[in-house]
Amino acid sequence: MSDDVWLTRKITIAAAGLEDAPAIARFLKPFVKAKQILPRTAEEIEHLTKHAFIARAKKKVVGFSAVEVYSRKLAEIQCLCVHPDFQDIGIGRQLVKSCVQLAKSKGVLEVMAISASENLFRSCGFDYSLPNQKRALFIQPQETE
Repeated sequence: MSDDVWLTRKITIAAAGLEDAPAIARFLKPFVKAKQILPRTAEEIEHLTKHAFIARAKKKVVGFSAVEVYSRKLAEIQCLCVHPDFQDIGIGRQLVKSCVQLAKSKGVLEVMAISASENLFRSCGFDYSLPNQKRALFIQPQETE
């Protein structure tokens, strides 16, 4: 993405704080309604802000992502969302990179992402499995409405 796009739209990406939780919750609602991400309680969103990044255009939230650190071995990128008007200009990629860098600074060995945005994550260096590793398999024991 060219610097002109960032400057024109005045987009900033910074660490989220607890004070951002209400704005993040409002921002995530349409993505939950569209079943693009799982619903989160206010408490869960507050917890996510400890390891999260928020993208803003002026003062409006236009992107969000968090990294949940499970252990020194594993972390997961969660709630990656970018407002439709701000997609395809590199915000998602920068949010992912910020999360990966945070995990790296905490000594985490592996970061995973469960997403429908395969191309985005692959462009950030993610793959379906680590070399010579087992693959993750999933089941939904309860159907969601």
